[in-house]
Amino acid sequence: MMINGQRRHKIDERKLRGFLRTLRRRMRLANGQFNICIVDDKFIRGLNSRFRAKNQATDVLSFRWEEPQKGGRKARRRKSGRPGSEKINFLGEVVISVETAERNAAEEGHSTLNEIRWLILHGLLHLLGFDHERDHGEMTRLELKWRVALGIADEPAGKRS
Repeated sequence: MMINGQRRHKIDERKLRGFLRTLRRRMRLANGQFNICIVDDKFIRGLNSRFRAKNQATDVLSFRWEEPQKGGRKARRRKSGRPGSEKINFLGEVVISVETAERNAAEEGHSTLNEIRWLILHGLLHLLGFDHERDHGEMTRLELKWRVALGIADEPAGKRS
């Protein structure tokens, strides 16, 4: 599911939904569900402050779903073919600030659309358990590989969306 929680900045939701379909198919996530939330800097700053103690806007945050268990502990997700097990296959949510994505894209010379695609991929890898701050470059290498595989690795600077 994709939720556009801001209205000041135009994004091409049709193209992003198409990218999400391709991403899910290519990464073989047929049963893995996740949400993409497009927000503004103010909203993501609040999340970043609350959950990471960083009082600043950021480009992307990932919130990995873990099934609550008795006693308040959380269990890792388990995949199941049982009817009614949809929540078990829910990976989590990726929150993206379109304002920060626009600034990043302008600085790097590519489109905002491509920046958002990169952030979706980055956030999804976090939902799948990768952590670039601790894995000695594994997530970064995987992310760059998937950018190429998904056809979003590079884009001429003149193509702005």
